[in-house]
Amino acid sequence: MKRILYLLFALTFVFTSCEDDKEDIYILQREDIIIVAPEGGYVTEVGKPFELKVKSVSDEGLTYEWWLGTNLISSSKNLQYTFKKGGQYIITLNVAQGKDLSFRYNVSVEVKGEEKPQTKHSPYISKVLDYRPAVGQFVNTMPEYVPGDTQEDMNRKAFEAIGRNNLGMITLGGFGGYVIFGFDHTIENVIGKRDFRIMGNALQSDNIQEKGGSSEPGIIMVSYDANKNGVADDEWFEIAGSAHRNPSGESWFEKAKAAGNDVKLYKNYEITYHQPTVEPEEEKDFSTYIRWEDNQGKSGFKSKNSYHKQSYYPLWVTEKELTFKGTCLPQNTIDESGEGNYFVSYAFDFGYADNDLNESTGATFDIDWAVNSKGKKVNLKGIDFIKVYTGVNQENGWIGECSTEISGAEDLHILGEEIESPEL
Repeated sequence: MKRILYLLFALTFVFTSCEDDKEDIYILQREDIIIVAPEGGYVTEVGKPFELKVKSVSDEGLTYEWWLGTNLISSSKNLQYTFKKGGQYIITLNVAQGKDLSFRYNVSVEVKGEEKPQTKHSPYISKVLDYRPAVGQFVNTMPEYVPGDTQEDMNRKAFEAIGRNNLGMITLGGFGGYVIFGFDHTIENVIGKRDFRIMGNALQSDNIQEKGGSSEPGIIMVSYDANKNGVADDEWFEIAGSAHRNPSGESWFEKAKAAGNDVKLYKNYEITYHQPTVEPEEEKDFSTYIRWEDNQGKSGFKSKNSYHKQSYYPLWVTEKELTFKGTCLPQNTIDESGEGNYFVSYAFDFGYADNDLNESTGATFDIDWAVNSKGKKVNLKGIDFIKVYTGVNQENGWIGECSTEISGAEDLHILGEEIESPEL
């Protein structure tokens, strides 16, 4: 789903390169920005000036932005900042020149006179309990399947990608494909604040009026380990995002409806995918690749494309059919060209994974948004497990199916990020 924006970025790079050739400006690569970070991250003290110095091959045409959570704290090349509270923090450096480069650094802030440990727990994913994608063009590659891999192997590979602070990437495939992960502690529900962040690879297009570009929303479910057995076997609750509350309130809703999209929200949606008997080798057979049908009386195919020719059906799964259930969101991708060559996936207002930029407030979530199976608000003191599944069933031409991708998750409170969350 991100391929259309990759293409746009590639074209931008070509045009920029042409201009730069005239001016003889070197476009920096990632390895040209150097900050030597100590193993385990930086350590500083409350009230003590903290510095990060950047070495670069060239400064011509570069802009620098330093972010602490969602707060811009400096636009200078070298960072000087003083922390007011102890804790574990992430500082992000964004460098722009022809293309954007992003770097993240862990900082442990100690209180002078106190012992070094500020927290017993990690803010990051500590385990993946189950990884079960639906069919999709990145399945069996993100993470990579090797013949003989079992479900346990794929769970481990998913954790190696998104666990701790590795910031790799896994795909969830088409509607319903999911991952369940947990933490080494209970994420506290702090009233009036966002409680956790989920990171994906959503992208923002600059040439559209509404927010979005490549937004492939994933439904989020949360669970509290009430029986304290470390297993995700307690009741699950759904984070009710903007479309749960009012689908027609999305800024792009009428445009999607006019384009012929299915803009209904289905609360008890169910879909079954059938394992293909052969892998098509000719493009004429790609459009009828993997058959599916749902409980709304609809059916169709998940197509193969020429960019990804491996099997789109998870090869470690022994079942010949895959069935997924959940909430299905309105179809949010529109062919803006009308000719099948420019697709835009619009962002929902709030409440879904892989829907907004990782550094934005839109990638953070409030446990107080959780509702039960009847849509009623619940009061959770915290959560131990999170499940994310792809929330849209839609084929989008040559860029393929809508598929949520996940790269990590964080406890905002351990990281010391205070993000307001107005009561809905």
